[in-house]
Amino acid sequence: MLNIRAIFNIPPILLSALVTHAYAYPDGIINDAKGASRPTYATILTGGEGCSSSGLDSIRAGFSEMITLFASAVPFDFISQPSIEFFGPSILANYTDMIASNLQRAANYGVLEGGEGPVNADVHVRCDDPMGICEVANKREGSHAAYNIGNDPHVVFCENYFKTDGLEKRVDKKAENQMDKDCLMEYYNRATVWARMVMHFSDIGRAVVQRAVPAGPNSTADWTMSVSQGAMNTSVLAGVMNERPDAPSDPETLKYAYGITQSKLLAVLSTQMSYHAANNAENYALFALAQYIVQRKGFYPAVPIMDFPNEASVLTNENIQDGERTKYAYFDMVDVVYVCLIRAEVAVR
Repeated sequence: MLNIRAIFNIPPILLSALVTHAYAYPDGIINDAKGASRPTYATILTGGEGCSSSGLDSIRAGFSEMITLFASAVPFDFISQPSIEFFGPSILANYTDMIASNLQRAANYGVLEGGEGPVNADVHVRCDDPMGICEVANKREGSHAAYNIGNDPHVVFCENYFKTDGLEKRVDKKAENQMDKDCLMEYYNRATVWARMVMHFSDIGRAVVQRAVPAGPNSTADWTMSVSQGAMNTSVLAGVMNERPDAPSDPETLKYAYGITQSKLLAVLSTQMSYHAANNAENYALFALAQYIVQRKGFYPAVPIMDFPNEASVLTNENIQDGERTKYAYFDMVDVVYVCLIRAEVAVR
């Protein structure tokens, strides 16, 4: 199976064919099976390459459950406990409107066919792992449940996705378990995976982008910072080192912030920028999950609580850096694959 590094060694003609295959949208629509009780949404799921009929049903069900999650997250209550724990510094830095808008655009997937309200673009789904990263993993950290092809509405679902429970089943089961009920990660489900994926779509999740640009002729500095908004990619977590760097000369690449622990640390460590939490797709998915549990069960599963004597105790603690025992993403790899870079490679040749 192809991996990211091997792709750039493919002859241009074959590479071009791969990119075309990765982005090919079939004419057909993935219709629900007869008798399906889910409502008909204005946004349509297309594609389905490599998916079994049961797999497609799980993907459709997860999409519908994701809509339920985001319906629980709007309007954005910026003073709730989950919002403070997942977005605190971003709220204080006046990114509240950006967060609220991101959540509302995701909630717009709930617009019914023929109903009123903004309609999001159709989403292409597939199960054939065209970029070959579903199986890249290790025993300790697991592997991705899904990944995006660029920031377009295009999601690849991996084997781990089909092992996750549905939203109501998972929440009901864990809320009744006295050992697990207070730990938010125990409630992670296929709707949460979907929620993270759609936040990477450029039409849904917007993020703060800062770049150094040459200063003007009247400036006393050589460089200045340009601040804008762009697609929500994957934020990194300071202090958690990547054990699989892309190159030997880059041994201290930071790991990516997946899971409850890493996502909450984005919002409490002083080493993070104030907008990092608001830039991280996982924070939105987990916040929506927390809000759903609060509304459905009447309590907030707040564990892990980010209460530690000093930051050094976090940055040197392997147990904290490892995150939860159950993983739904490979911490050493991004979940957004940039096919546009491959296209550029073809154009140059």
